Amino acid sequence: MDSPWVYALWACGAYLLGSVSVGDLVARLARTPIRRVGTGNPGTANVFREVGPKYAAVVLALDLAKGMAATLPAYLLGLPIWAGIAGAGGVLAGHFFPVFWGFSGGTGMVVAMGITFGLLPAGALIVTPLALVLLRLSKNAGYAGAAFFALAVPVGWLVHQNPSSAATVVAAAIAVLGKSKVQYQWRGVGQPSGQNVDREEQPG
Repeated sequence: MDSPWVYALWACGAYLLGSVSVGDLVARLARTPIRRVGTGNPGTANVFREVGPKYAAVVLALDLAKGMAATLPAYLLGLPIWAGIAGAGGVLAGHFFPVFWGFSGGTGMVVAMGITFGLLPAGALIVTPLALVLLRLSKNAGYAGAAFFALAVPVGWLVHQNPSSAATVVAAAIAVLGKSKVQYQWRGVGQPSGQNVDREEQPG
């Protein structure tokens, strides 16, 4: 199993899995053009605001599952860390730049959380209740997500004693932050009303 070809195939499979844009598919069931409303991001938070909590719960669960499916099997099977890293990179790349949606994807925070559950499962499980409490108090998914990663990495490091997994989660969180800033600045999110111009056509 310790072969570059195995890691390459794992990364390719993870990329295709990441390319399945759950938010777009779920929003279409509700007949809502999710990329043309709210922030334009086909993620849990925008689906929650623009479509409804039930649909958002489905997106949350399936995006978490995407990140876990790309990484958790490697952990459970005791494969070298490179398999988990390949899966993490592949699924995030697919979510950011999905081949099935014109290479225009979401910001990937929930997918990165799923990666954390796959690489640092104990850390993710321990801090999830705290992140949920913060989400309920702050009503801000960004703050809750940042707290999740900030706590899950050190806790997971202490429990699992695996610096490579911790570093991969940190890299995934940084990638999500970078994608968010670029995507929202490009779309003009946060500008005064009337200036938030949707510049992209909905792919697919």
